Amino acid sequence: MRGIEASLVVWNEVRQGQFASESIRRIAPGLTPGDLTLATSLVYITLRRQYLWKEIYGRFLSASPSSVSQLTGDVLCIGTAGILELRTFAPKVLVNGLVQLLRKKGEEKGARIANAVLRRIASVGAEELQKIERSGGQKEQALAAGVPGWVASSWRNTWGEEAKSLLKMARIRPYASFRLSGGASAGDLIEKARRKGIRCWQSPAVSSSLRLGTTIYPKDFPGYEEGLATPQSESSMLVSEVMKKVYRGGPILEMCSGRGIKTGHIASLLPGIPLECIELSRGRVDAARRELKRLKLGENITLRQGDALTIEPEVLPGMISLDAPCSGSGTWNRHPEGKWRLTPEKLTSFALLQENLLKRALSLIAPGGIVVYSTCSLMKNENENVVAGALSSEKNCMELSFPFEGKLFRRGKPWGTYVLPGLPWVDGFYIALLMKKSGGENR
Repeated sequence: MRGIEASLVVWNEVRQGQFASESIRRIAPGLTPGDLTLATSLVYITLRRQYLWKEIYGRFLSASPSSVSQLTGDVLCIGTAGILELRTFAPKVLVNGLVQLLRKKGEEKGARIANAVLRRIASVGAEELQKIERSGGQKEQALAAGVPGWVASSWRNTWGEEAKSLLKMARIRPYASFRLSGGASAGDLIEKARRKGIRCWQSPAVSSSLRLGTTIYPKDFPGYEEGLATPQSESSMLVSEVMKKVYRGGPILEMCSGRGIKTGHIASLLPGIPLECIELSRGRVDAARRELKRLKLGENITLRQGDALTIEPEVLPGMISLDAPCSGSGTWNRHPEGKWRLTPEKLTSFALLQENLLKRALSLIAPGGIVVYSTCSLMKNENENVVAGALSSEKNCMELSFPFEGKLFRRGKPWGTYVLPGLPWVDGFYIALLMKKSGGENR
């Protein structure tokens, strides 16, 4: 299978609910490095702004876009994205490859349509793209940013003028960052990476992070197999760094602990502290066990499968980390399929779950203890509104000051702090620090 065909396979699986990264990992063994790079590039540049590409190719169709077959529509979308964004692949070769695939599938009519439309886009499509990108219209701004129109409207309502900056940030291409652990030497790993042709350097923002000038498969980075380096965005790392900064004592409870990425970071920053982790998904609990084994961690760490809303912790926690399930709107640059699956109804469902989880966390924390609430979302519904709802029923709790300063931090209105996705290594995050007053009760 070649790169162009592989991109269509992945695209189809994403439509059926798969994550692009998982689908790409599955087909990677059957591709050459060059074809893998081409397939990955085509998939992600198409996913990030798919409605923009549909808008553009629709302008060159003589009939309605709904009149073409699904496969032809996929070819037109991927072809338009590739022609207008890929800088290292000849448009003529891409068009020929896509047209041949349609003919191979018996779609001769679709092949003729794709050939005519894509060649036209190769000729004058850049002009149409510039018109959209330079437009001040709200629809065009959302298309250019690759953000669903209703989300862009929500950002304008809650962020005001700064919504324009968020839309610009939505176009930043993400790069990899690796968290160092296990006594890893930044200098040694940087040198080993250099020998493999990987350019990286120590982050000026998070001392335990190495920044890369590209994306990479984790196993290709030196130190990964040995547990010395872990792929993680710097904003995600900041959650654990904040926990270390404000920690006052006692066991730690991690609610919704996922695949163990933050678990490993918390354990390495606060060694020897009892850490109890609750996760609903059995598959994620198993993944967390593998992650902790890779990191050579496990002592004082308890992994439990269960519902964080109902399961009772084994010991009274002095700190709780609640990285709540969310829309992922702050990570859409890295995981673009998520933005096209989110609906207003799903957002409301997330917010209800988040508020219930936060209320549960505040009820469990020991007096004087701290709850660190975080999401990878830029939606007020999932952040300030959730904190406000939880605090309205937990009168004996108060917010603590955020312990870091920087250009990418923004105070929530009025609760918590946002980390803006203004760099390739930084996703959008929200963090709120809530302390139960010493006179409060735990239930």
